[in-house]
Amino acid sequence: MKVIKKENLIRDVAKQTNNNIADVKIIYNTLESVIFNILSSVNKDEDICIKLFEGITLDGKYVSEKTKKNNLTGETHFVQSKIKPKFNITRSYCEKLNNK
Repeated sequence: MKVIKKENLIRDVAKQTNNNIADVKIIYNTLESVIFNILSSVNKDEDICIKLFEGITLDGKYVSEKTKKNNLTGETHFVQSKIKPKFNITRSYCEKLNNK
């Protein structure tokens, strides 16, 4: 598996747009921070969907606190509320990838 790291993305974007690597790095880091802040603001009254690219979304869903039962031991335990992030790629995006 080929792994593309953050530094490679930044360098490639800088090269393709004829921008300074330092400037692209600032924009990349700021985008990452903004996305994190938006997703972490999810609450019980409002889930969030970020349309990151055409056909790619990041969803943040609030999961309420609850009591769960362990099927093996029968013990119950409390699970705190949390934000569940989810990454989605549309079918049309996948088709676009395969019909390039």
